[in-house]
This record gives sequence, C-alpha cells and structure tokens, in this order.
Amino acid sequence: MTRSEKIIWIFFAATSCQLAFLQPYVGLVAGERTNLFSGVLCFLTLIVAVVFRKKGTIRLKSPEFLISLALLTLATVSASLSLTPFSSACRVFALLSSGLGGFWCARLLLNTPANQRLFEKLCLVLLAGMIGLCLTGYLLAGKIDFLLIIHPHPLTNTMILLSFAPLALLTSLSRPLKWLAILLLCLGYTVLCLSERTSMVIIPLGLLVLCGLLRTLRLKHVVLALIPGLLIIGYFSHQILWYKLNKQYPAYRIENYPFSWSIAKQHPFFGIGLRAPRTEFLQDYQVEYKYSSKEQFAKDLAELMTPDNIFLTFIAEMGLPFTILYLAAVMVLLFKLMGMVLCPPPGLIFPPLALAFPLAVALVQYQLYDGLLFSQNSWFFHILLGLIPVGERKIEEQAATIAA
Repeated sequence: MTRSEKIIWIFFAATSCQLAFLQPYVGLVAGERTNLFSGVLCFLTLIVAVVFRKKGTIRLKSPEFLISLALLTLATVSASLSLTPFSSACRVFALLSSGLGGFWCARLLLNTPANQRLFEKLCLVLLAGMIGLCLTGYLLAGKIDFLLIIHPHPLTNTMILLSFAPLALLTSLSRPLKWLAILLLCLGYTVLCLSERTSMVIIPLGLLVLCGLLRTLRLKHVVLALIPGLLIIGYFSHQILWYKLNKQYPAYRIENYPFSWSIAKQHPFFGIGLRAPRTEFLQDYQVEYKYSSKEQFAKDLAELMTPDNIFLTFIAEMGLPFTILYLAAVMVLLFKLMGMVLCPPPGLIFPPLALAFPLAVALVQYQLYDGLLFSQNSWFFHILLGLIPVGERKIEEQAATIAA
C-alpha cells in the first residue's frame, strides 16, 4: 500500500467506524436534527480520497463523474428553493457527502484486490462489533439499540449492508472462515428478529427464496439457509410484532404514494426541499386509501414529516429530474451486477451475489423508511454500488492483478 493510500485508509476506516457506531458524535448546529457530524466526516474523507488518488482514476468525461455533478447541482438548487432552505441544505449536505463519498471512495480506494480484502476485514469487524453490542443491549435492557442509541431501522439496515462481508466469505476455501461467516449471519439474523420489525424478518428470507427461484442459488443452499432462519424466527417469534401485518397499519405509507405524487405535480422540477413541511399540501388533497382518514393522515404527517419511503421522498422533496437520474444510475449498476450474478466473470474478488443480496434487501427496506437520509446507510450502500465493476476492461484488470 502506497503512502497516499495509507492516508486515505486512515480517514476511510475512521469514518466507517464512526458511521457504524455513531460514536463519537458531536452536535454541530443547535436544534438541527441532521447528523452533520457524520456528514462532515464523509465530506473530509471524500476530499482526501480525491486529493491523494492515483492519476487517471477520475475521468471528467466519464458517465460516473457527469452524473455525480448533475446530482450535486440538482440537489443544491432544490435546497436553495426549499420552503425551509437551511434545514434542507443540511439534509442535502449529509445525503450527498455520504452518498458521493461512499461511491467515490470505493472507486478511488477499493479498486485493488488487496484493498478490497482489507475492506472486507473491516466490515467483518464492524458487523461483529454491532452484533455484540446489540445482543448485549438486549440482555441488559431488552432492546437491541440500548447501547448503540441508533433507531432500529438504520441500525438493521447498516448490518444488512455489512453482511456482504460474511456472504463473500462463504466462498472461501478455508473451513474456519466459512463457519465464522455462518455464525455472523445467524447472529445477525437473530438481531433482526429481536428488532421487532416484521419487515426485517420477512425481506431477507423472501429474497433468499427468490434467489432459489431465479436459480442464482442452488436449491440445497437455499434450504440450508432457510433452516436456521426459520428456527431463529420460531425461537424469537414472541419478539416480532406480527400484528403489523394488517390492512390498517400501513395506511400512512400507502397513502403517501398518491399524496407524494400530488406534491410532485405542483413542484415537479426541484421539489419542496428535504424535510420541508408537507401539511400545507393537505388542504385540497382527498385521502384515497380506504383504511385511512384525513384526520389521522394529517396527524401522522405532522409527526413523521417524510413518507417513510426514500423514493417518494426524492420525488416530492428533490424533484423528478433528480429522482429519475439517480434511479437510472442505480438501475444501470444493478442490471450490470445482476448480469454478473447470472453469469459470473472470472477474476472478481467478491462473488456478485454477495453484493447483490444486501443491496436488494436494502432497496426493499428503503420502501419502508427514508434510509438514504441516514448517513451510515447512504455511506455503506453507495460503497457497495461503487464496488460493482463497470466495463470489461475493469474486470480484466482485476483478473490480471489477481493472477499476478
């Protein structure tokens, strides 16, 4: 590792650790709920990665750079035109610094087999630490977030994204490493069950079955994975809030589909700004979901602020151009990754499915809360996106490096 890479690694590892545990934490602006401290760390790490990068690793005419620049411009304009400019600017800063920081650190730093292996080890340590603190917190106070003081949604999402590391270890030739990976995955799924969120119990197993149906996993591997999962669910079923599986509970989230679209039609280009109040748009709005009422929806809206769906948030608060461009960029990367899952090319450090599975779980979970507005989720999500090789030349370079 060169001197420049070591400097980047110091910032990168420190930022990743802070984002995993949110310690230390410093409130930078009184009264502002945005996690600006983590955003600043992501921004500094991005600057260091750009300054100390290898020559030729950033091409100003590349689609990645141009899309990043376009998203930065659109988000900045959206914040400046917001109904709450300062608060929206804080949110946009945290979103962009963690998202662009994670993606470009992956492209600039995690572009060699040695650095990717080192990142895998870092994620294993972070995941093991989070699992240990969650289980200890549950034993002490009956809550997985007792010691971490992080809301269960971003907490479990961070763990899902970090699970790519033990998933990658499952293909290791070392039997002890395989057992370590299985242990971490089982303990991690135990934490998901103890989180009480039915979504976190169902989504991973549902996608596992889907992998079997698509034949991206052998049937025996799907069965072997389902057995411990179902046993864990059975043992901790009393901890899972099954009552949420009804038609009334998701009324707020379902109603936000037509409501967010109604806002987007009034502010199509730049939205109303992240976290801007939505209650004023209720005046001429008619509730559509039959299990909801305007009074209850107004009450929930005043309390929750956002639609609990990151893409609906982008549509209404960032505008259609930002949303379409971002989704298009993510979909291109994911389609590329799915092609690798179905037909894995030689020479990759990480099995494509080890990246695809946590990304897919995270995307489904983002339909239930505004995940990318949490810096830790955005950082690790975009790192995994940045680890997706783009272009045959990139894959061939990795294969040649491994062979050497």
